[in-house]
Amino acid sequence: MINAATALAVLLGSYCGAPVQAQDPPAGVVTSSKLNFHVPKTLFKSGGYEHREALFGIPPYGGSIAQNMYYASDTLCDFNSIDTHAGFPIRAKDDEGIMLPWQSPYILMLDRGGCTFVQKVRNAQRVGAAGVIIADNTCLCSVGDQCTSDPGHDCEEREPIMADDGSGSDISIPSFLMFKQDADQVKAEVEANHPVRIEMTWALPNPDDRVEYELWTTPTDVVSRDFQKDFKEAAVALGKRAYFTPQMYIYDGIRSGCQGVDGENDCYNLCTNNGRYCATDPDNDLDRGISGADVVRESLRRICIWDKYGQDDGHPPKSTSRTSSAYPIPWHKPTSTPMRSISAWRTAGVWKMT
Repeated sequence: MINAATALAVLLGSYCGAPVQAQDPPAGVVTSSKLNFHVPKTLFKSGGYEHREALFGIPPYGGSIAQNMYYASDTLCDFNSIDTHAGFPIRAKDDEGIMLPWQSPYILMLDRGGCTFVQKVRNAQRVGAAGVIIADNTCLCSVGDQCTSDPGHDCEEREPIMADDGSGSDISIPSFLMFKQDADQVKAEVEANHPVRIEMTWALPNPDDRVEYELWTTPTDVVSRDFQKDFKEAAVALGKRAYFTPQMYIYDGIRSGCQGVDGENDCYNLCTNNGRYCATDPDNDLDRGISGADVVRESLRRICIWDKYGQDDGHPPKSTSRTSSAYPIPWHKPTSTPMRSISAWRTAGVWKMT
């Protein structure tokens, strides 16, 4: 599953009328985490190292993890082949002549590639790592000759997002992706058998005395409907002391095999964009009623309405306050048509024909 706020924007080529472009964080924006090295001192950098945070795991917000670092010199894609007695720096050997394993607690560095970020971090967690640093294998094009990508890799315009592949809910340790030009320096130190101590630090996400909460749902979700109705009173009482953000789930049709080799939709009317973005059929009837593609489009409409009316302060406009749930977007029955939903929005004053 992927976040509809991003994926659905690509779906129609725009996000509520505005062109969608991948952008780096604006200059001056304070990042929520910091990566630095305390041993050896030659690796310490004022302000820390550039990196990307994983969108899975549970960081200790407001705290830090400072531990010795081991370099696995392995992708950690196959759990059964992980050797905790290998890697760098070289350690003493036991009575049987086998190098001692990684001593907990520790932070583990490993190379990008071979499998998903989630799989790597999960395997590192299973062997006792307190945190993970993934060393990129590809340089940013912007650094030019300062960096050399691994064989078979061309430079990238921007670092990848450490996204959840949909299975990362069991991961509790934090992880960062480190840029290659920096990771190469760190690997050189540890491969020279020098001890390396690293610190991963997190700020409080938004220290503004507000509670922030999200609801992950779909337009056809019946499980959370009672919760939405029951929670409305609490949501109103929280007022400006809380900030709500709705999130929509859709399926990645490419991963699900809904886009054929010829680029055509192989999943009938469950998907849009030639099988790229999909949802289940709410009435399990592909020949009539609401289709999966309708659910995808409805998800985009809801995100767009929230973007226009609720994103600034996390509250709906007064015209939608009469809805029956804490989720401030007019509800329509799963068996109703998209046009009935549009009619409800017109009544609430949030739909205008263009």
